[in-house]
Amino acid sequence: MTGQRADTPRYIRGVPHPLPEGESLLWEGAPDARAVATHVFHWRPLVGYFAAVLVLWALATDDPVGSPAFRVALATRLALAAAAVFIALGVAVAVARTTWYAITTHRLVLRIGMVLPMTINLPYALLHAADLGVFRDGTGQLRLSLVRPHRLAYIALWPHCRVWSLNHPEPVLRGLADPRKVGAILARAVAARADEGSLAVASSPSATPVDDKRPLPQPAGV
Repeated sequence: MTGQRADTPRYIRGVPHPLPEGESLLWEGAPDARAVATHVFHWRPLVGYFAAVLVLWALATDDPVGSPAFRVALATRLALAAAAVFIALGVAVAVARTTWYAITTHRLVLRIGMVLPMTINLPYALLHAADLGVFRDGTGQLRLSLVRPHRLAYIALWPHCRVWSLNHPEPVLRGLADPRKVGAILARAVAARADEGSLAVASSPSATPVDDKRPLPQPAGV
């Protein structure tokens, strides 16, 4: 982000038009594919599930262990399990490669879509709250809630949204390699806009462990 003249137009990756005059790019980046595979598509529990199913099948089958029928059935089940896991990993890689997040002085930008790419612009005036979640491996995600009645379509956001929040989808920046840094940049950007009188005063996101199986703690604001 250095080495360019001040008057050189700045672009967000995947967005054809330059940033408007007076708007600066503060951060941009793509999700980490391994983090997406682990925390969005949960490949490890998927492997554990298939392993447990195979063990139960082996204990219940009437075919003798080592017999031709047993080996054929085992190979078939292993192939199907491997295919399911590789599909999950493949989709995770596709999500990471087709996603680009950006934070500017005026808005949050999500460039998403594996089949139909789209750009979602979220001016800070639309942000009601933010939750920063950090996993044990150091990666994390940033979940946002919008000021009502503003809402986005769940199908358009998936998988960049909170699981099961169908009525009021909440955008999520997934697979962040340095979530605390991204959260701090967003908090400073929102606070700067608030100082300009564009927004209400806001607080920084919280940094807490997260799990899509339970709701994140509710903060006071972004």
